[in-house]
Amino acid sequence: ALQRLLRELIAYANTATRHGQPLAKDPVVRRQLASLATDIEVLRMLFYRNGWLIREGLPTPYESALNKVFADETGQKLAALGMEILGLYGPLKEGSRWAKLHGKMQHVYQTSLGHTIAGGTSEVLRTTVATRGLSLPRESRARS
Repeated sequence: ALQRLLRELIAYANTATRHGQPLAKDPVVRRQLASLATDIEVLRMLFYRNGWLIREGLPTPYESALNKVFADETGQKLAALGMEILGLYGPLKEGSRWAKLHGKMQHVYQTSLGHTIAGGTSEVLRTTVATRGLSLPRESRARS
């Protein structure tokens, strides 16, 4: 889903203009899109690796937690960049005659924060990565 949305955002950047130039010619926009493309490809490889570990019957004590945190945060970055690139068109919902990308970006932007909570908060999942993946000690809990 992230890859598909990124492709749509790239297509928009190639056709939309700012100051008479396509947005895609802006070096900042190009760098941001390339950075997200890199993150999404890394994420794809992490998911494939996790699937391979499971198929081979190998333990996955922290991989799923790591993948979820990375996927959620990449989704948030993509949504924020999309809103920035779309500018005033970003918050428009599907059905608005001026909505770009069929109003998808506002929906992704509004729901991306909830993804860091659903299925385990990012903080809890980071603790899993720290303790199971990096063999770091557990955090001490505050006493009431």
